[in-house]
Amino acid sequence: MRDVQLAEPDGKQIEVGGHSIHYIDIGSGSPTVFLHGGGPGCSSWTDFGTVAGIFADSRRLILMDMLQYGRSSKEPFTAPRWSYHAQVIAKALDAIGIEKADFVCNSIGGATALALAAERPDLVGKLVVTGSEPVPGAVPLTPELGVEGKTAWTRYYADEGPTHEKLYDIMADLEWLGGEDIPQWTFDLRWELSRHDDLIALGPDWSPGGGRGIPQDLSDHLALVQAPTLFLWGDSDAFAVPEYALALKHRVAGSSLHVMGGGAHHMEEQQPAEFAAIVNAFLDH
Repeated sequence: MRDVQLAEPDGKQIEVGGHSIHYIDIGSGSPTVFLHGGGPGCSSWTDFGTVAGIFADSRRLILMDMLQYGRSSKEPFTAPRWSYHAQVIAKALDAIGIEKADFVCNSIGGATALALAAERPDLVGKLVVTGSEPVPGAVPLTPELGVEGKTAWTRYYADEGPTHEKLYDIMADLEWLGGEDIPQWTFDLRWELSRHDDLIALGPDWSPGGGRGIPQDLSDHLALVQAPTLFLWGDSDAFAVPEYALALKHRVAGSSLHVMGGGAHHMEEQQPAEFAAIVNAFLDH
């Protein structure tokens, strides 16, 4: 890992629908919402803090922690997963007073934003989706990584519970191309956030009755997405090869695909300058 430190800005909490949602509000200009991935300890600051300063030069950034992640509350729910997360995000933005925003999203954040774009098109301007699996059919980079990805969350909390070694392996093998580039601050914050008591109490059960939402296929939603959409994919994404992203592009009218060479699942962290340049070019066009 790299001995790099980056302080987490002070955030705000907003109460919506019985949930407390945490967000960081920095920069000025066109509102842009950032939604994170689903690994242990992920938040919008852990996933996008490295590039936040670049975007904040010209945009108002809303780095929002989804329900059950980061510093947001951890209440269980049994509604369709992506639609429920989208409804919570929509209520939070309505309460903050944001009528329309662009979205930059990783993994589960992208699935949530696609559901939001279909169900609340008035809220979504442009949409950037990286490494998301909104519909069945994703093919992992290797069969071994496929097994690791499907079991990562359960393994992290099983047996003796979270350890530094488990978290490092998840980040290095599944989210980055090796662990040499992981900033120490990112690892430390994810370690902290992954061990909150309310998260431990929620448990690792991702079955329909486990409180993390009912698995949801967004096939019917994709045809309803009207927002200009960029699928930005790493050619070395552990969870889904670029051919899956191409299939998504064909299902979202007017969307485009950019495949980043040497990009992993968290390329916004490992290749921040290139990531920001591609995203800014799309959002500003």
